[in-house]
Amino acid sequence: MTASVEGVHTSLLPNEPRVADPAREAQLTERYLLPALPALEQFFVSLRASLDSPLRQALPIKLGKPYPLGQCLEISQATERCLAQLQQLRCEGQAEHGRLALLAFMQAGGTVRQVWGDLRGEYFQNAFTVGTLYVDVSNDTVFSHKPKVEILPFDEARLVPVEDYWHFIRVAGRYWKAQVFPNHVLPELAPWFPLLVAAPGGSVRLEAASNYMISLTSRSGFSASVTVLEALALDDELFGLLQQCLADSTQPVADNAWQGREQAIKVCEQYRLQPPELTPDYASGLIVRLQEANRLLQPLLVSQN
Repeated sequence: MTASVEGVHTSLLPNEPRVADPAREAQLTERYLLPALPALEQFFVSLRASLDSPLRQALPIKLGKPYPLGQCLEISQATERCLAQLQQLRCEGQAEHGRLALLAFMQAGGTVRQVWGDLRGEYFQNAFTVGTLYVDVSNDTVFSHKPKVEILPFDEARLVPVEDYWHFIRVAGRYWKAQVFPNHVLPELAPWFPLLVAAPGGSVRLEAASNYMISLTSRSGFSASVTVLEALALDDELFGLLQQCLADSTQPVADNAWQGREQAIKVCEQYRLQPPELTPDYASGLIVRLQEANRLLQPLLVSQN
């Protein structure tokens, strides 16, 4: 193929929900996709049907809710892996016509990108830009009675980039019903993951674990992190619980919340003056460190009441 699933455009952050080259993508969409729109939808419906059983077995419950609720990321990532093998896939009937239309679109240089953002001010959502179309293969992950697949013109979907951590906090409160606290406990991770999210039915965890938010943080010169680390407070009782959970962490744990706050802000300032090179290996290492911390935090469950 001449176009990868993750299209490249230098002005876009990873997974940023925008169409990279609207004029060009509109031309290709009109030529290859719009004439085959019902078949394209059937292709994605068929693809989603093939993924449901293995995904349900892999993670039957997430944040206290049964599959597919809350699993738009898992569904989208599985879909992306399939689209990377689009030429080898085979479908039946109208779905096969949709696959061939999508394949022709991509071979002509059309872009398919997995994106993430704020959907209509209510949810975090993973979806795809397919040319100038918004394709959501996990449309039922907030309300399970909704159709599994939704295809709209991207401009009508109202999926917008998360602007900063305050924007993230607003959506987390609406979508996850979460309380959010500053990461004053692991100061070396705080520049990249400045928030602790306590969502009912889950564990307290560091956020935001996405390539988009990591890149946004770096592009802001870490001011995005500093603003929430300075403004939010972490009480001593919760700090003590976090400290206990993180006793075996390979990351330095602050002695108290005040010290953690000061150290976190200091590391942000150091990174502002000498920013780390955000290579794929560096970003992967950050995610590994975050995953270790969140694994240790798993016993700190949040009540659903």
